[in-house]
Amino acid sequence: AGGAATGTPDGGARDAWIQAVADDLAAHRGRCAVVVGERQPAPVHALAHLLNLGLDGAGHTVRYIEPPVPAGDPGTGLAALAEAMHARQPGWVVILEGNPVYTAPRDLEFATRLAQVPNTLHLGLYRNETARACRWFVPVTHYLEAWGDGRAWDGTASLAQPLVAPLFDGHAAVELLALLAGESRAPLALLRADWEPRLGGQRGAAGRSTWSEVLQRGVVPDSAAPAVTPRPVAGSLERLRGDIGALAPPDDRTLEIALVPDRSVHDGRFANNPWLEELPDPVTKLTWGNAALLSPREAARRGLESGQMLEIAAGHRRLTIPVLVVPGHADGALTIALGYGRGAGHGEGIEEVAAGVGADAYVLRTAAGGPAPRGASVRGLADRAELAVTQTHWEMDGRPIALHATLEQFRRQPVVAPAQRGRPLALYEPERDPGQPQWAMAIDLSACTGCSACVVACQAENNVPVVGRRGVQQSREMHWLRIDRYYAGTPDDPVMLSQPMLCQHCERAPCEYVCPVAATVHSPDGLNEMVYNRCVGTRFCSNNCPYKVRRFNWFNYNAEVSETERLAKNPDVTVRARGVMEKCTFCVQRIREAEIAARVDGRAVETGEVRTACQQACPTQAIVFGSLTDPDDPVATLRDQPRAYSVLHELGTEPRVRYLARITNPNPKLAERT
Repeated sequence: AGGAATGTPDGGARDAWIQAVADDLAAHRGRCAVVVGERQPAPVHALAHLLNLGLDGAGHTVRYIEPPVPAGDPGTGLAALAEAMHARQPGWVVILEGNPVYTAPRDLEFATRLAQVPNTLHLGLYRNETARACRWFVPVTHYLEAWGDGRAWDGTASLAQPLVAPLFDGHAAVELLALLAGESRAPLALLRADWEPRLGGQRGAAGRSTWSEVLQRGVVPDSAAPAVTPRPVAGSLERLRGDIGALAPPDDRTLEIALVPDRSVHDGRFANNPWLEELPDPVTKLTWGNAALLSPREAARRGLESGQMLEIAAGHRRLTIPVLVVPGHADGALTIALGYGRGAGHGEGIEEVAAGVGADAYVLRTAAGGPAPRGASVRGLADRAELAVTQTHWEMDGRPIALHATLEQFRRQPVVAPAQRGRPLALYEPERDPGQPQWAMAIDLSACTGCSACVVACQAENNVPVVGRRGVQQSREMHWLRIDRYYAGTPDDPVMLSQPMLCQHCERAPCEYVCPVAATVHSPDGLNEMVYNRCVGTRFCSNNCPYKVRRFNWFNYNAEVSETERLAKNPDVTVRARGVMEKCTFCVQRIREAEIAARVDGRAVETGEVRTACQQACPTQAIVFGSLTDPDDPVATLRDQPRAYSVLHELGTEPRVRYLARITNPNPKLAERT
C-alpha cells in the first residue's frame, strides 16, 4: 500500500487516500492481503502481518508456516565474526560462496580483519574480492553440476540432480563441510545417506525404491509444512507504532537513500554474467551499471539532470555516481542498485565482465545503519557520464502502442481498440496453406510484468550476442525481443505500461518487399524467415520495418570465444557471422523439431507441443504460441478476444502477433486518472 501512495500529496488528500484504502480492505475481509517490499525494515513487515491477521487473511490469502531453517543466534552474525577476527580468536575462517569483503558494511573492516586470521579458505565460482583476500581458494561446482536438496516457499522438499558433469575440478559445499567434519564422500552419497532413511526402503508400484521414485519426480510428496496461525503479542501494535515513527525522516528536506539489490545482478553475485549486465532494467532501461535514481520533482529542486555526476557523502565515505531521472519515483528519496563497482581497490583479476562496471554503493552501508544510510549529503558535480539506456533506440515514431483501459471502460466498450482490428484493405490476400499449421502468438499485457525473463531466454536459446556498454550506447544491442516501456499520466505520478516487442511475422511483411537478394522470405506456415547465407547486409529490411525489431551484427561477436563459452551456444541455432540481419524466428528450430518428431510418428503436431523460449520462460504465462489452424489451440481464441489488437494495424502488415490490452481495476476513490 505504501508504494501505491507515491505522488500522493500531504495533508487532507493523504488522509483521504488512507481512509479509502482502509475502507477497501475492510470491505474485502478474508479476500485481501497487505504486502510490503522486501527491503522494508522489520517493524514495517511486522505491521503488515498484524494487518493481515486482523483482516482474516491467515489461511485464506496468507499462509504461515514454521521457518524451515531456525533463525540464527544474533551473536553469530557478520559483525560478531568481524569482532572475533579483530581479537585474533579464530584459527580458521571458511567462507562458502559468499563475498563479505565486497558486501559487508565497510566500517566492519572485514578485509583487514580477515587478513589477521592464520588460515582462511574461500569456496566459490570466481576469484572474487573475498577469494583474493583468503589464503586458500577451492572452486565450487556450479549449481547445474551439483547434487543437492532444497525447500520451496511452503516447505515442500525437493532433490536436485546435475544437468551436466562438472566441467572443472570443483567441489560442492556439502562435500567440503563433510570433509571438515572428517568424512570424505561424494555429494550423491551424502544426499542419499540423508534422505533414503527418511523416505523408507519400501518398494513402489513399479518395483522401484521410494528413493528412486522421488529422485525421478524431484519432489518429496507430502513434505509441505503444516500451516500455522500466529498470535499477536499483547501491546505489539503500540510498540510498532513507536518503532515505525522512529524510521521517519526528521524533515522534508532530508533525502532518504535506499540501497537495493539490483534486479539483474542481485548483490553482485551475478555481475560476471554479460547477459544480465546487458539486460535493460524494466523501468529505467539502464544497462551496464547503476545510477542514482531521482524523481523529476526532486531532481528539479536540487538542480540535477540525467547523466550529471552526483557525490554522496556519509561521514568519511564518498560515492560518485551518475543521476538518472525516473518518472514516478518517490519525492524525497534516492535509490541506488547494489552489485556494481566490482573489484575497486582489489587489483587485477576480479571477474572480467564485472570489473569496473558501475559504482560500488556498498561503501555507504554501515553495520548500525543497515541498508539505508542516514545523514548522508548529496551535491551535483560538473562532470557528466553517458548512460547506456536503451528505451529511445527503437521508438516507433512516438505512437502510443501499448493500450490499456479500466474495467469500467472495458464494460462500457468491450472492444478496446476497434481501429486496431479487422482485415485491412489490400489488393490481394496472403497465401495460406490449409494443410499445415499457421503459427501465431498472443501476448496478454494484463499479465505481463515486464520482468524481462523472456529477453534472456530468447538470448540463450538463439545465440544472441552481447555487444557491451559501448555497443549499447551506439544503439547496437542485438536483443531479438525487447520490453518497451511507456508512460501515461503526469511525470510525477504516471502509469507505466510494459509491452514485449519482437518480430511480428507480418503476413504482408514490409521487409520482404525490399530485400534485393530474397534473404527475408515468407514460409508456407506463416513465418517471416531470415536466410543468413543470402543476406548481404544492405539493411533495407530494417529501414522498412515499422516495428524496429531487426538487428544488424556490425561485428563478428563470436570470432574469439573460449571452448567453455562455445558450450553455452545452442547447437540447434546458427551462430551468425558478421554482416547479416537477424531477428526473432518464433524459435523455428523448435517448430521443425516437433514437426520431424510428428512425421516420424505418423501424426500431426499436437496442441501445445511447440513452445517458444520466451513463452516457456514467462512466469505469468502472458505469452501464448500455437497454430491458427488448430481449433483446440488457445492462441486462436485469444486473438479473437475483444481486448486483442494488432500494433500499427493501420499499416496493413497483418502481424501474426496480437496483444491483449491491459485492463486495470482501480478504486475510484484512489485514482483520479485512468
